[in-house]
Amino acid sequence: MKNSQRIEGMDFNLTEKQKNIQSIARKFSYEEIAPVALERDKISDWEKRMPWDLTEKASKLGLRQLPYPEKYGGLNGDVVSCCLAGEELAVGDLGFAVNLDQTWKLAHILEKVDPHVRDPWLKKLCEEPRFLAAIPMTEPDCGSDHQGYYDDVSIALNTFAHKKNGKWIINGQKRYISNGPVASLYVVAARTDKNKNLREGLSGFLVPRETKGISIGEVNEKIGQRLSMNSEIFFNNVEIPEDHIILGEGSMFEIRGNLLSMGKPEAAATALGVGRAAFEHALSHAQERVQGGKVIGKHQAIEMMLADMAMNLDIARNYILKTAWAVDNQKPYDYTQGWKCKIFASEAAFECARLGVEIFGGAGIMQSSPMEKYLRDASTFLHSDGTNQLLRLRIGKTYFENLVSRF
Repeated sequence: MKNSQRIEGMDFNLTEKQKNIQSIARKFSYEEIAPVALERDKISDWEKRMPWDLTEKASKLGLRQLPYPEKYGGLNGDVVSCCLAGEELAVGDLGFAVNLDQTWKLAHILEKVDPHVRDPWLKKLCEEPRFLAAIPMTEPDCGSDHQGYYDDVSIALNTFAHKKNGKWIINGQKRYISNGPVASLYVVAARTDKNKNLREGLSGFLVPRETKGISIGEVNEKIGQRLSMNSEIFFNNVEIPEDHIILGEGSMFEIRGNLLSMGKPEAAATALGVGRAAFEHALSHAQERVQGGKVIGKHQAIEMMLADMAMNLDIARNYILKTAWAVDNQKPYDYTQGWKCKIFASEAAFECARLGVEIFGGAGIMQSSPMEKYLRDASTFLHSDGTNQLLRLRIGKTYFENLVSRF
């Protein structure tokens, strides 16, 4: 049987460039993000909570524009580099890391856009220090249904685009969109044929934020990722140029299923960062807190918790980096690897945060403790970027339908 998952020539050593990016992101995270994240998390007004100051500092370091071409002002970072940076940033704060990760995802999409449309956006993205991106897919009646496991004409993804006088006209509503109220550019999923299912009738469009007819609805207050703003977006007769459709009509499923799946290890890396932050704080606490005549880290119960945390983090990181390497080097790329590493990393991070709360004891549930925030943040990635249950179904379906070629 054909073995499509065999890895040949994989080098586990990081390049000097990758090490440098990791070092820059780590220093920025520990010195700039972590000291303000806990207090910023508590601000009730989302506009005051939005970390534009950190975004501008990240831009000066090249982190916001990390995967984009050097000729426009990016660092031309590969997926491994984005994963390394994403983990480090999320150690400081998951929400801030998500803001940048959503913008990094655009790199996979813009590669497939005609250069005369793409290049001005690349230049603008790299030059403007507050340029963030968003990918509006989810709607009030369409969450897991747009993920690709189930497909039928009746699916209630109702945003619709039609041509008129050489323009695309978009009408509809999106909900729960990361970077929704702050993005400069949207990749909008809209039906272009209501008589077809999503696999054939859903298209993707580049839509500038300043386009007339776009309005922001409710900005959602979330349990975690509170430095990442999430909102409704309304499109009312929004006109965009005809060439701002991506890969032609009916191609959003390719964008959703293939191009965005390349960003799954990056999302997994941000989840991992929360777990690592929980581990680092739990380890430090275990070395200082005295109970039963000795520091609690010398009690076997605590030692085993710390061992489980370290083990899960190492396994998740290795899986993420293997998957990131495969995105950059393995053709064809096996998209189930991205789904699997996202599931494993998010669940490992949540377990690390849970154990961290246990190690802190009563202090762990207090809002003055960072551990309470880590547990809230980690909980969000059990469903964010595709629910883990739905991703498991997609993995199982893919293996079932392609059994011979997968082993």
